[in-house]
Amino acid sequence: MKKLVMSALLACFLYADGEVYSDVVKPVFADATSKTSIGRLLPTNAVKILEKSGDRVKIEVSGYQNPAVPNVIYFSDSERVFTLAFAKTAEFKTQLVKKGENGRWDMVKTTVFTTDSDFYNDVKPMLTRAEELYKNSCGVCHKLHDANHYKANQWPSLFKSILSRTAIDKKDEWLVIEYLQKNSSDVNIK
Repeated sequence: MKKLVMSALLACFLYADGEVYSDVVKPVFADATSKTSIGRLLPTNAVKILEKSGDRVKIEVSGYQNPAVPNVIYFSDSERVFTLAFAKTAEFKTQLVKKGENGRWDMVKTTVFTTDSDFYNDVKPMLTRAEELYKNSCGVCHKLHDANHYKANQWPSLFKSILSRTAIDKKDEWLVIEYLQKNSSDVNIK
């Protein structure tokens, strides 16, 4: 019991402001001991760590849910910028925070477990690294497009079509895509 309390206190101390970010795609699980992933948390999305259990943490993920695609939680209320994607066969629950109006998607939150690694308090260094990867790799063969040159929904397929011709590691693919989408003409977080 003492170890559990100390672990929880340590997690609260390390992530005191409540929101943390990862720069890698992280598997998510239904509970602290499951070996089977039920989905993926995409990089640069804010989550809250609620508790630590062994090498896993329970996180709260907030975002938007399109009623037509209930297995995805999105970053914005109208664009396909993934925050958390569940497998189509996964069992999970979301809590409605605010009903979407005028064609906007519902604001929801959910809790899942993930590995207790690769979390950081500041997203800016991740986005800067993603921007550098993009600029240093994608402007070699052609004129570099500004991130806001395309819409969020266009970036994933455009970037994936050129990925094999860049020096960007496969593990950084979604980091760069998230940067491009979040700085696109129709999302732009800056």
